[in-house]
Amino acid sequence: MNRRSMIATGAALVLLLGGAGGAYYYVDHKKSSEEAAEKAETDSLKLMEFDSNDVNAIDITTAEGYFKIKQEENGEWTIEDSDYPYKFTPYSYQMNVIASAMSRLKADHKADVKKEDLGKYGLDDPVTVVCHTADKDYTVYVGSSSVTDEFCYVMLPDDDTVYCIDNATGLELSGDIAKLCDPYVLECVDNDIMRFALVHNGEVVYDLSRNEDNTAIWSFNGPVTDVSIDAITVNTILTNMVRIERADFECFTKDEAELAKHGLDDPAYTFTVETSDKTITLEFPEISEDDEKVWCYDADTYELCTISSGNAAFLSGKWQDLTTKQVMSVSFYDAISLEIEVDGEKHILDIDRENSAYTFDDIDVMSKGNEEAAKDFEYLYASVSEIKHGDFREDIPEKMGEPTCTFTYTLTDGTKRKLELVPIDDSNYWAYTDGRCIGMTVERSAIDGTNGCLSFIEKLNADLGIENK
Repeated sequence: MNRRSMIATGAALVLLLGGAGGAYYYVDHKKSSEEAAEKAETDSLKLMEFDSNDVNAIDITTAEGYFKIKQEENGEWTIEDSDYPYKFTPYSYQMNVIASAMSRLKADHKADVKKEDLGKYGLDDPVTVVCHTADKDYTVYVGSSSVTDEFCYVMLPDDDTVYCIDNATGLELSGDIAKLCDPYVLECVDNDIMRFALVHNGEVVYDLSRNEDNTAIWSFNGPVTDVSIDAITVNTILTNMVRIERADFECFTKDEAELAKHGLDDPAYTFTVETSDKTITLEFPEISEDDEKVWCYDADTYELCTISSGNAAFLSGKWQDLTTKQVMSVSFYDAISLEIEVDGEKHILDIDRENSAYTFDDIDVMSKGNEEAAKDFEYLYASVSEIKHGDFREDIPEKMGEPTCTFTYTLTDGTKRKLELVPIDDSNYWAYTDGRCIGMTVERSAIDGTNGCLSFIEKLNADLGIENK
């Protein structure tokens, strides 16, 4: 190749490379511009971003009312100001959900909506949500859901753009009263309850009070008194009850006609709870086994809702369910003697704690040095003090019959207590405690069964070398 040809070839190559470089620059510039535009569009869909922990108050304005809800130092939320006609406790969890949703609010896309069509999207009179922080307020206007319930329409202040956010987020921001108010039917903790009572058609089903000095002790105010209460059962019931959430929120109302629709103009049940600073009164209609949900009316807040029939089981409870399982429980350490008389056979257990002595029918059990005898002495006492009752019956005789089993305790303070068992039939007794029968029954097997007192009398006789009668 001569020199002229080489120069021509080089010039052509320079032109070719220059054109390729120009094309590459154009394509690269176009790509960068597109990426920048995409980023700008993505950023424009990030409606707000802040730390939800900085929110100290939330304003919500809906068609039902205005609410200014502030966060207390303990993290709970309270209504500071409102024009809503009813008072309620805001649900702190839901308020935190709103703060969290607002703090990372972003749209899926922008809707092509004309200003004159805002009414079609619920944005002519939207719900207004304002999150207040120390540095700035964050506001969003919430409209209706899309036809497919996939999106919710929202707008921002000083912005004509209509944004489409996830519908679930939109529902959280909608200011629905059912979501804003606390879902628990009893707005208190179980340890704060000092009294609770249930009345059915004017009759007291149960009425209990907690001892102010010893909160582990409960006593009946009615319909019976001086009956031993199973504190564990009571506390378990209360723990379960303060966790009951409504199934459906209906409304707040004082309208008798509305209440009458659900049998609450003349409620069948009234359940009352008292704490040191408030009284909660819940009313219920008559219920049936077929009910899946039960209407509930809070007579203090005027909230009307339903609870599941399973959660309403306490309405069918009885005072008998709250009693101890023992007919007459006298602690071994509270007694100095126990006299047992069964079917005409008598035995006396004497307990001398000062001298660490047990006496059975005038025989010094401890002097025998028989550990089995000492154990069976204690087991015999327990077999009486732990006699369990069976069902409660209402057909209590007007007069007490002749008891065939009598157990008499003498307590350390000298007072006496007596349990008497009167036969009902060959298998059951009426239980009379200190001369009174409240319907408790005792099975015969509690006396002559494997763990009955007759069995331990036989064992103790054998331990002491006494011939059984």
